[in-house]
Amino acid sequence: MDLVLIKAAGYVCIIIIGYLLKKIGLFDSRDQTTVMKIIMNITLPAAVVSAFSNFQKDVSLISITFIGLLMNLIMSGIGYLIALKRDNNNKAFNIINYSGYNIGTFAMPYLQSFLGSMGVIVACLFDAGNAIMCTGVTYAIASQVTKKEKNSVKDFLLKVFSSVPFDVYLVMLFCYFANIKFPKAVYSIASLVGNANAFLAMFMIGLSFELVFEKSVLKQVWTALIIRYSLNAVFAYIVYNFMPFGKEVKIIVVLIMFAPMSALNVINTIKCGGSKEKSGLVNSLSILISLVIITLLVVVLKLG
Repeated sequence: MDLVLIKAAGYVCIIIIGYLLKKIGLFDSRDQTTVMKIIMNITLPAAVVSAFSNFQKDVSLISITFIGLLMNLIMSGIGYLIALKRDNNNKAFNIINYSGYNIGTFAMPYLQSFLGSMGVIVACLFDAGNAIMCTGVTYAIASQVTKKEKNSVKDFLLKVFSSVPFDVYLVMLFCYFANIKFPKAVYSIASLVGNANAFLAMFMIGLSFELVFEKSVLKQVWTALIIRYSLNAVFAYIVYNFMPFGKEVKIIVVLIMFAPMSALNVINTIKCGGSKEKSGLVNSLSILISLVIITLLVVVLKLG
């Protein structure tokens, strides 16, 4: 138990350090972009590769990819229905900001640390479906609602496959189900690089964290957060009690359900002509809430 608390406290400390160093001017928005590039193009792909070093194939786990995709569709649909009597901009805002899970730079480091390679593999499967939505489909739906932009199939595919982690997910998942393994040296090098992912991911969250309170948007922000976490709690209960997976896999999916919103939500909101400040506030608050919930779950479930 002490080790679990120390690990969890360590993550919180890294986030705080990143935030404080930004506030005193040692780091700025350009550094945040640099760290994000390192994570998305180097350490996260390496962590994914290393996680598959000792895998045992389980074809039944492929359904987790569909859970990731389905959860995004459900949450976007609910967001749209809640804004049904409001204007198209509010509908688009809800479609984007009720859905999306921050797997790579939030859930993955936790799972990597407390649940090892199985945690990363299940996260990869979930994020394969989640990434399809976050990198293209959710924005395409929202932009049709606002009539902001029409997306061709080519544009959508370019958005999806331009993501290095997503490409690595596909390659490693293909190898996983085709029972293909790389030489041990590949996994050893990937592990060395991937071990830096947890620190950089938490540090980047600290650099990007920002709370700007505007009374005019607080009601919609808290409504989005309450509905999102309440519904995900219901789905987490269903997964844990009724899905045909082993206990470890169920726990991993439950933890993922409480991941904060995807960082891409803010970008997609801006592209649809929505409020950057409102989306940024929802995103930052979701990090705080997820940090508390997932840490408590890790402690209660005695993981790590």
